[in-house]
Amino acid sequence: MPVISVVSLKGGVGKTSVTLGLAGAATARGLASLVIDLDPQGNATSILRAHPSKTSVANVLEHPTRAEIEAALTPCDWEIGPGEVDVLASHPSVIRFDSWTQPGAVFKPKLAKALQQLEGYDLVLIDCPPSLGALTREALAASDFALIVTTPSYFATKGVEKAVAEVEEIRKSVNPGLKLAGIVVNRVRSVAEEHQYRVDELGTIYGKAAILKPFMPERIAVTQAEGFGTPVYGVKTPGGREVAGIFDRYLSTLLRK
Repeated sequence: MPVISVVSLKGGVGKTSVTLGLAGAATARGLASLVIDLDPQGNATSILRAHPSKTSVANVLEHPTRAEIEAALTPCDWEIGPGEVDVLASHPSVIRFDSWTQPGAVFKPKLAKALQQLEGYDLVLIDCPPSLGALTREALAASDFALIVTTPSYFATKGVEKAVAEVEEIRKSVNPGLKLAGIVVNRVRSVAEEHQYRVDELGTIYGKAAILKPFMPERIAVTQAEGFGTPVYGVKTPGGREVAGIFDRYLSTLLRK
């Protein structure tokens, strides 16, 4: 059951879109996947149209027991087969777990403890907040892999450097098995010189092998899918098929790691 944290340090780069794109690709393959929405905004929870639940990921962070996490799991309206997607839904109250502890305090991961007691999934995807607060640290401490999402812009690519450093810090301190799965460059326009410059820059700094190929193009099909609350592979347009195919290739790459 590989656990993958989808991370970004800047809002608006499409982190949730990538998380849901991978979940959709897994569903199309017949896999059972779990999406954990650690972002207090709850966008993944909304787009997945998660069924109402009396508890949420906030309750799991407060009491990381098997009973608590199983009670918080809920299905969603993406049950279109052949696979299935369950959700550990977000809640506005989860923001209280994003504050830093006192200086010198020992970080004791709670989500990792809860996930160690969970079975029955082929893949777990964690949609992190667009920051390096305590919630992102919780996700990375519980993960096998970190997937960083960026766009080909100056500030977004600068955020990649901080994200890579945080992955390394968590690996050294609490999760020695954590690996960088790669970097997704999202919303690329092939005719934009600035985009090509930033893509080349990332390849130079982190190595071309670290950049998932092909780059994710900017396509209206992604926005359409999110508006409909459906996987992007359900958007039967040339752009939808293109994006769905890329997510399937990303999933193959991640499952081979």
